[in-house]
Amino acid sequence: MAGSALPEIFDDVDLIIDPETFANPQEMMAEIKKMGLKPYMENSAVVVKGYFRRIERLYVRLSELEKKKLQRGQHPERSHGNHHPSPRLQSAPSPSAEAVDIDPEVMLYIIAKHSEELDRMKRAGVAVSQSNRRVTFQTLYPGEQGTVQAQFARERFITFYQKIATGLQTKTFRLSTSQRQILPTVFPELLIGYMLHDKNSVMLTGSYLSLERFEQFLHSSPTRSSQKEKQRHTDSPRAAASSPPAQQSQPKDEICCICLEPLVKSLSTTLEKCKHSFCKDCLKRAFEIKPVCPTCGEVYGALKGTQPDKGEMKVTRDLSSLPGYERYGTIVINYYIPSGTQGAEHPNPGQPYQGASRTAYLPDSTEGKKVCRLLRQAFDQRLIFTIGSSSTTGRSNVVTWNDIHHKTSRNGGPTGYGYPDPDYLKRVQEELKAKGIC
Repeated sequence: MAGSALPEIFDDVDLIIDPETFANPQEMMAEIKKMGLKPYMENSAVVVKGYFRRIERLYVRLSELEKKKLQRGQHPERSHGNHHPSPRLQSAPSPSAEAVDIDPEVMLYIIAKHSEELDRMKRAGVAVSQSNRRVTFQTLYPGEQGTVQAQFARERFITFYQKIATGLQTKTFRLSTSQRQILPTVFPELLIGYMLHDKNSVMLTGSYLSLERFEQFLHSSPTRSSQKEKQRHTDSPRAAASSPPAQQSQPKDEICCICLEPLVKSLSTTLEKCKHSFCKDCLKRAFEIKPVCPTCGEVYGALKGTQPDKGEMKVTRDLSSLPGYERYGTIVINYYIPSGTQGAEHPNPGQPYQGASRTAYLPDSTEGKKVCRLLRQAFDQRLIFTIGSSSTTGRSNVVTWNDIHHKTSRNGGPTGYGYPDPDYLKRVQEELKAKGIC
C-alpha cells in the first residue's frame, strides 16, 4: 500500500451540454473534437466523457465561447423548461462541495500512509481540511469553475476514503524488542500505535491482507532456523566441493518475506503463477489461513472469508430501471446476517456481534446478471461481509462490508452509493477477480 502508486480514481467524468446555449453549435462541436473527445446525444443534450483534467479544460473553453456570445448581445434564454444557462458537470447530487463525515481513526491512517493522494487534491486548487469528524473542501478559485473543482475533489475523496475504510482493521499484538525494531521497515504499510501501560504491546492498523501477513510472520515456526543451519552445513563449501560451481551459487538477496530469513533451496518453494518464493513450512501455514501469495495477493485455490456462517442472500427482480440502464429492469439483492457469537476467526472470539440487513442493486443486463452470479459465489465463500468496526458509526463487533463494493441506492451516483456509475460493474468484477472469483 505505502510505496505503491495509487490509481487515478476519478477518471470518468460526464460533461452535459445544452447546445442551444451556443450561437454556433458547430463551433462547440469543433472544440470538443479538437480535444480528441467523442460526443454523443442523450435527451437533446450533448454528453462528453473523459478524464477530469481534459473535461475541465473543455469546460473552461466552452464557457469562454458562451461569454463571447453574450458579449455580442445574443441571449441564451429559450422558452422550453429544460434550458441550462451554461455547460454543467453532472457528477454529484449537490451543486456545492458539502462536508463529508469521516471516522477519525480511518482519517489518521490516510494522513499517515496516503498523504500524497490528499496533496494531489490540494494541488488541484482545493483546500482539504479536517475538523473533528468532518472533512471540508474549499476552493481556492472564485466562481463556478472553483465550485466544480471543489465538488470533484469531494467525490474523489469519498471514493478513495471508501476504498481504504472498507478493508481497514486494527489489532493489538505483544511483540519482542527485536520484532518491534524491524516492524516499521518490513511492514511500512501498517500504522503503529504504542501502548502507554504496556511497552510490549502495539496496535497495528492496516488492510486485512497486511495484518494477516504480519500474523503469518509472527507464527512462523521457531524450529526452522535450526533446520536451515543444518541445511547450510550440508551445503557448505567442504561438503559441496565436488559439486559444479553453478550449483553452489545462491542469490544473496533472496529471503522469505514471511519469516525474513534467507531461503534455502531444498526448503523453499516457488509459486506457479506469480513466481514468488517462500519457505515450504511458512507457505504451508500461510495457505492454511488464506490461499493467497503473501507478497502480491495472487489467489491459489478457493478463498474463504470470515463472514458469519448463518446468513441469507435473496435475489429478486423488478421492472423499474436504474439511471444509466434505462433499457433494463433491476436486480435487487437482500442480504441478511443474524446476530450471533464470534468464532475463532473473528476479532473477539466468544463475544457477541450485531448482525446486519443490506440491500443492493444491479441492472438486469447481461453484465449485471454475471456480477450477480459472482456475488453469489463470493457470498457462499463468506467474502461479502466480515466482523469489525463500522466506518460510519464507529461501533465495534458489528457485521460490516468486506472490500467488495455494492450499490446500496438506486440513485445518487458514486457519492450516494448509487447510479449512474458507468464503470461500477467493471470495478466490482476486478475486486472479485482479486479474490479468485471470475
